[in-house]
Amino acid sequence: MLQNAAMKATPSSEPHWATNNVPYEIKRLTAKKRKARSTWQQTHTPDNKRKYNQISNKLKSKLHELWNKSFKAYISSLKREDSSIWRPIKNRRKPMESHPPIHKNTIPPGPWAKSDKEKADLFAEHLSEVFTPHNNVQNHEVEQELVTPIQQQDCLKPLTLKEIKNEI
Repeated sequence: MLQNAAMKATPSSEPHWATNNVPYEIKRLTAKKRKARSTWQQTHTPDNKRKYNQISNKLKSKLHELWNKSFKAYISSLKREDSSIWRPIKNRRKPMESHPPIHKNTIPPGPWAKSDKEKADLFAEHLSEVFTPHNNVQNHEVEQELVTPIQQQDCLKPLTLKEIKNEI
């Protein structure tokens, strides 16, 4: 008895199945656009480019009309009585938050960090591994080489264009 009362008091909602029925005209325009684009890419003539742009713009306007028509149908199907009008508003207000768990990047993979504290600790450990100071061991041979003065080499005499041409 209680269950029957609850069923009668609850507004019924029919599921909205997303249909992928594309009108024939849009399918035809899509095929024409693909053919026109293929022709234009092969020839690159201004006439073929103009035809491609015309078909493309016609397809865009038809798709826009279809979207407007389906949106109007969706808006007109919303009713206050069955609470369907509030569902889109409620879904828009909810923040879309996703905090997937992460695991330590080791072989084999480490345990999963699920809480914010575990993730922060794992991130801090990663940063401490990545940003380690360099090992500043000094090589005495390299330092000695850097300290010694550079010896002047004999200057090269300038070449003329005629000498270069003769060499070639």
